[in-house]
Amino acid sequence: MISVVIPSFNRKDNVLALLADLTRQEGVEFEVIVVDDCSPDGTFEAVSRDFPQVRQIKNPKNSGPAVTRNRGVLAAKGEIIVGFDSDVTVPDTRVLAKVIETFNRYPKVDGLAFRLFSPDGASDDKPRWWHPVAIESHAASTFETSYFSGTAYAFRREPMLRAGLYPEWLYMHYEEVLLAYRMIDQGSVILYVPRLTAVHHARPTPRRNKIKTFYKPRNQILLAVACYTTWRGAIYLAPRLGLSAFQALLGGHFGEFLAAIKSARELARPLRSQRKPLAKKTWMYLATLGRGVQPETVS
Repeated sequence: MISVVIPSFNRKDNVLALLADLTRQEGVEFEVIVVDDCSPDGTFEAVSRDFPQVRQIKNPKNSGPAVTRNRGVLAAKGEIIVGFDSDVTVPDTRVLAKVIETFNRYPKVDGLAFRLFSPDGASDDKPRWWHPVAIESHAASTFETSYFSGTAYAFRREPMLRAGLYPEWLYMHYEEVLLAYRMIDQGSVILYVPRLTAVHHARPTPRRNKIKTFYKPRNQILLAVACYTTWRGAIYLAPRLGLSAFQALLGGHFGEFLAAIKSARELARPLRSQRKPLAKKTWMYLATLGRGVQPETVS
């Protein structure tokens, strides 16, 4: 069975639209779990009224995407987790059935990354493309990847649990990157599968500027501390932090950049004792993904 996990914060209308799409899914048994991150807009009550069959969990306080997704995964009954952010729709009425078909075709694969479309339903959502190959040449191809977007994905539940789920200490941003790295490091394969589609109705949020100026540089540092060797971490961070500092200075947000560095130092202290750099063979595998590795090797 599939468990569909939807984290939600202050997007009542979006959640209701997504749930309406899910009621039209065909050919598969599934449950739906909405985890409400303490929304003030009445999302919890609206879902209870319009979709009483949906399981709901409400966070006691606003805790961020990583915590919210993890609560849904831990409560799930299904062997497969399909995650949708609350601002997507799924026009394909067989997308969940296709998830099962894809896992059956590739039994050694533990994760599936969806193809994400912009609100027009035709053009690709380029800002969410962090895959190791170019979107222009690979958007319609199936390939092994080191990335998935929390916007729409599918994973076997047990490998997610073994990898430690989403790192809650990141709060938001880069939590998918670290989970993907941990899963690959334990032997999992993640596929980008373009026949699995979702439409992303992205909209500006009050957090967007803070993500860019605070969470992005802070979490890049924490990612490096958690799973990079010292020299790899230095090579990874030097150009990224330099660019972030320059952009913050130009945009008048240098104070937030300095706050990000301070927060990273504080969080890194306890993190160092439990850090686990990725294995050498993992880095070697990641290096091959930029060539667009085809999935036949894991079928």
